Amino acid sequence: MPRTPFFKLWMIGLAVLFTCTPHDSWASGKGELLRRSMAEIALLNGQMAQRKDEATNTRDKLLSQLEAYKKEAFQVLRDNKIKSRAEALNQPRVYYNLRLVAEHQAYIDRYIEKIDFYRVACDRLSYLYQQADDDLKIVTTLSDLKIDALVSQTGKILDGYLPDAQTIVINPSSITLATPETVLAKLGWLAK
Repeated sequence: MPRTPFFKLWMIGLAVLFTCTPHDSWASGKGELLRRSMAEIALLNGQMAQRKDEATNTRDKLLSQLEAYKKEAFQVLRDNKIKSRAEALNQPRVYYNLRLVAEHQAYIDRYIEKIDFYRVACDRLSYLYQQADDDLKIVTTLSDLKIDALVSQTGKILDGYLPDAQTIVINPSSITLATPETVLAKLGWLAK
């Protein structure tokens, strides 16, 4: 059968109609789904980065206060020529400063854990964002299953991190404080 120009044009038109129209609408729908996921990821990543910065600032302030309490306690030890741990613990200013050191150290440790948590969350969200961005660039070649799996994974990760994105939560009842005796021993200032 000879191929006429009209026949070729008709076949090309059918091919374009068959491959482009539904495929393009499918791709734009999936692309929109990926863009929406990327926007959610970017928003949550920004919130997590902000919480990380807040936790870092709080930790730094606590560290500064901790050093001030140590310095004051050490000054009292020197001014009063205290030579033993027992004498130091009987000095109210030293004793209470050691309690404050223990409390601040416990919170600093928790903030360090939170900072690590937020750093990992930001890294994970950045990876997920990049994965969605890469998939968006090639959306026309992806299967429904791959996009649905990515969107599902994104939803689970967002749901997992969302509670921690709003505010930094450290439960005081979960913190264990060292005793003043332990703090004094760790500082190594005095003999037993």
